[in-house]
Amino acid sequence: MKKIAKVKIEWVPASEGGRRNIMPIGMRYCPIIVMEQTKISDKTLWSAEVYNTAIENRTSFADLTYLSHEAPHYLLTNESRFDLYEGQAVVGRGVIVSTEKG
Repeated sequence: MKKIAKVKIEWVPASEGGRRNIMPIGMRYCPIIVMEQTKISDKTLWSAEVYNTAIENRTSFADLTYLSHEAPHYLLTNESRFDLYEGQAVVGRGVIVSTEKG
């Protein structure tokens, strides 16, 4: 069973290599996710599935899970931090607020 995390994401401005526009509420967005407790050099990269539920300036509140059932869902724990990537660019930095089984 997938674990769903409620998250807060601070989006990196385009001037710093981030996204020009934040995904609208309810639109599916699937970037690469790297959890703080892992290293990108581990070569174990996973895609996240993100649905924004609220947006304030360049901060969004969203539901997040891994796209694959085989991903390390155990890493989605309260207060864990993560980065979202598009290619090699960090486009968002987030923290898990709460989790639930999906």
